[in-house]
Amino acid sequence: MKIDESGNFIIENYQKQRTFSSFLPGIAGKFGIPIWAFYVNRGQGVASFGIENKDNAILEFLPANKSYQSVTYKGFRTFIKFKDNYGNVKIYEPFTKINQKINNKMIIAPHCLTIEEIDNEYQLAIKIKYFILPNENFGSLIRRISLKNLAMQEREVEILDGLPEVIPYGLSNTALKEVSQTMAAWCRVYNLENKIPLYRVKATTADSPEVHKIVKGHFCLFYTDKNNILTPLVDPEVIFGEDTSFQIPINFIDKELSDYQGEQMTENRFPSAMSAYKVKIEGGLTTTLNSLFGHVANENRLIEIKELITQGDYLVRKEKESEIIHHKLTDNIFTKSNIPEFDYYCCQTYLDNLLRGGFPINIGQGGKINHIYSRKHGDLERDYNFFHLEASYYSQGNGNYRDINQNRRSDNFFNPQVKDHNIKTFANLIQADGYNPLVIKGKKYYLTQKAREEVIGLVSDDYQDLLHERLKKSFTPGELTSFINDYNIKLNIGLDQFIETVITLSYSTIEAEFGEGYWIDHWTYLLDLIENYLAIYPEKSNELFFNDDSYYFYDSYMKVKPRSDKYVLTDLGPRQLDAIVEVEEKRKLINSRKEKPYQLRNEYGKGKVYNTTLLVKLLSLVTNKMSTLDPCGIGIEMEANKPGWYDALNGLPGIFGSSTPETLELKRLVDYLLEILVTVNDDYKVLLPLEIYEFFTGLNNLVNIWLDNKDNFNYWYKASSLREKYREKVFYGFKGNEQEILVKNLIEYLEAISKKLHYSIKCASVTDYGIYSTYYYYIPIEYKKTDQFSKGGYPFIRVSKFEQVILPPFLEGQVRAMKVLKYDAVKELHEKVKHSELFDRKLKMYRLNGDLSAMPDDIGRARAFTPGWLENGSIWLHMEYKYLLELIKNQLYDEFFQALDDCLIAFQDPEIYGRSILENSSFIMSSSNPDEKNHGRGYIARLSGSTAEFLEIWTIIAVGIKPFRYENEKLVFEPKAILKTEFFTKEEKRITLNINEKKCNFLIPKNCFTSLFLGNTLLVYHNPDKINTFDNCKINSYRILTKKGEIIIAENSSLKTPCAEMLRNGELERIDIYLSEG
Repeated sequence: MKIDESGNFIIENYQKQRTFSSFLPGIAGKFGIPIWAFYVNRGQGVASFGIENKDNAILEFLPANKSYQSVTYKGFRTFIKFKDNYGNVKIYEPFTKINQKINNKMIIAPHCLTIEEIDNEYQLAIKIKYFILPNENFGSLIRRISLKNLAMQEREVEILDGLPEVIPYGLSNTALKEVSQTMAAWCRVYNLENKIPLYRVKATTADSPEVHKIVKGHFCLFYTDKNNILTPLVDPEVIFGEDTSFQIPINFIDKELSDYQGEQMTENRFPSAMSAYKVKIEGGLTTTLNSLFGHVANENRLIEIKELITQGDYLVRKEKESEIIHHKLTDNIFTKSNIPEFDYYCCQTYLDNLLRGGFPINIGQGGKINHIYSRKHGDLERDYNFFHLEASYYSQGNGNYRDINQNRRSDNFFNPQVKDHNIKTFANLIQADGYNPLVIKGKKYYLTQKAREEVIGLVSDDYQDLLHERLKKSFTPGELTSFINDYNIKLNIGLDQFIETVITLSYSTIEAEFGEGYWIDHWTYLLDLIENYLAIYPEKSNELFFNDDSYYFYDSYMKVKPRSDKYVLTDLGPRQLDAIVEVEEKRKLINSRKEKPYQLRNEYGKGKVYNTTLLVKLLSLVTNKMSTLDPCGIGIEMEANKPGWYDALNGLPGIFGSSTPETLELKRLVDYLLEILVTVNDDYKVLLPLEIYEFFTGLNNLVNIWLDNKDNFNYWYKASSLREKYREKVFYGFKGNEQEILVKNLIEYLEAISKKLHYSIKCASVTDYGIYSTYYYYIPIEYKKTDQFSKGGYPFIRVSKFEQVILPPFLEGQVRAMKVLKYDAVKELHEKVKHSELFDRKLKMYRLNGDLSAMPDDIGRARAFTPGWLENGSIWLHMEYKYLLELIKNQLYDEFFQALDDCLIAFQDPEIYGRSILENSSFIMSSSNPDEKNHGRGYIARLSGSTAEFLEIWTIIAVGIKPFRYENEKLVFEPKAILKTEFFTKEEKRITLNINEKKCNFLIPKNCFTSLFLGNTLLVYHNPDKINTFDNCKINSYRILTKKGEIIIAENSSLKTPCAEMLRNGELERIDIYLSEG
């Protein structure tokens, strides 16, 4: 396994290596339809693919373990028939045999997958390349086969290629798994006579009185390098005869299929998608077979496809186009160091990060941000997740609040036009009770009546009524373009210009769904967004917190129950169960709203949307969370069915669990707000909704009482009661009255809270290892039954005393603690972690948690997993990278770079890691696991939160934590790169990259580190003294090249306005930064 000079990862004899799964990115360009495609290192790679989600598979979705078993026979197949030198007929199926006469390899590139095989016995070489078709109005997986004759003489071969079984459109994943025999009755193949078969069911399969006709469908198309379209073979019996295992193509062996004109069954069975091709290949030359496997909106589109592919070297151009699309994306994090693995890893990690968080683009005037290409992390190894890729232009998918929030954290460092967009998105999803919906479905747009009339004028008269009706509903840019294409609506201007105009005239909301419950950690990532925004826009602090009053509270019909309705006595003892209830009356109220239905209103839900500032939302958040401290006053309670970041403790909410990480984050937020408020005059007044003011006042009294008596249980009981009373008041909305409060009173409130939280954190640090305890559960030891019963028949109880149980150590507790500790304390904590069971001495990596064997099964699924596997004592990359991030943020540079050398995936041995070292995994098997041969091996591909952590690490390495500051009302740029001398190049290099759709060439001298900043400007650090930048190093001067070609020399350690503003505005092409010792 190795990386070639182009950054591709090459796996020799890939079928002999440890199994792994991965996927093509599913990026089809802004004006393309994405296909999802998963592959494994067995057979011909691709194990399943389709459109949108698992329910629209073309090749059936199977989990990784089953894909490893089935891909060789159920995946793509190639059979080559020829005569040897003695006239004997031979059948060669590449990528199936493992012997010394056959060499094969897999080549993994950001945009494509290639497999190659050389059979020295048969003197044939075959190469197969897969990529997603870009920028077309239909989605397709492209497969190009090149067969080379290695013999000296001409040979005639017949090639049979394709899928032995394809899934017609209209069959769900569940139907395929449970009733596939029955579903075969609906299967049909159409348009076979035109050599582009359309696969779909005849009608909807549900047992319902309402039956719908299906017009969409999957298709396949085969053609040669001379653009000759081949006859498709759609009846598997024509190919395999009675061999239903698809191992041997019996009829292909006995006769030619390349000119097959016989009957094919096109219904009542699962069809195939194959074709045969007979060709003579001269010695040393190559023949190519092209195929498309995709999806269309209707059968008429197939005619357009047929015309497209006959346009010369269509697929050659499309493959190059796909490569350029991906390079333009990854060039946003362009890095040139002396370590190629690091540089390529940066690009791949940036790509995988945007696959989860989305890539921000501006649509329309006014800088309206849309994130495209995102999707929920679901793949062959994450078979539990139902991913979704919108099958449209501007494709955006679903995702979870926590995931998307974190993956967008560093957006402004790559596109400063994002500004406060992400802050608003996620802050607005916080409810008045401090929780938030789980599933983020993407941004939806709406047009007012006046705006609709303006838009309709841009459409041909014949289609105005049709479009006008559609625009009464919400839409995404992708949905609107699909509607236009599906109905062939004629526009008076170009499609992209039309979309820009529509979005300019629209207003938007984020679509979200409740999901499964309320996690206690989701709010903690808001401050990361705020800090990263102000690192680029430091002068915007007042506007962000005080002046912008367009924020709102998300409104939900889900209600967190009071303790009296969720504390129950079960056969196993006291439990906290069914903590959330759906209120039908509230759902009806929300559904009755004509616009902005999920925005909290005055007049108890019947008035206008209540708008406020970010400061008020954060104060509401602080008050809510402060009221959920556990009975010992240490952790934040898991009182709403779900735990925190560590999902595998799914049982803790049921046994009265709580968590220190959120306490630490609350301390961090409170102290941050204090820093903001002390910059404002004491007599500045903040307007709070009356209900929040009363909640705030009541809690303030309880905190001050606690500061006097330190009675934790009394605080818990009364704070919980106060919170329950507040939630009851605001569930339908605010009354509408507001109350002023002085900043000095807010400061007093937050200072009191900070003192109480300091006590909580101190209590959490008293452990055997000297590190922080992270999770707890509580056993009610004194309680009484009430006279009420739950729906499950359990009696409700009122608890008057708890006993605390502390779980073994977790890495998360140490990570969150580092966010509130000072340098010396962080350094000491790091040393203690390295001497604890959280440090894997064999791998020199950081484990997720300590030994859970003494814990009851009740804590959750983590207890069920073998140590070192999944979420029990493994090296969970996301949390490990969070740990590395805190090391560098706390200026433990030597410790950070040592950890980076040991832990960064790019620096791992690929033979041990077992897959591309350019791609992250969710976890690495630790040495806690009894399976020693797999220690250090990576599992679950790519779409890990670790990408968000690495991007922030990269920004600190490249420019420091706060590259901009606001000084004397002027913007100042002073980068503080954190680089070891090993990162600087040892020779001159010429580089090429894309900056804002422009291809740029640069010469980089030796002793340099180069990166792209803000998606616009190349930063080149010159380090002739070859020193670590974090040691005795200073900036001497800057040489600036503007986009207009002007050169500016600045003999300072920083760049002041106007140069700093020009940099942020994208007006500078290159900045050379000259370093020296001193």
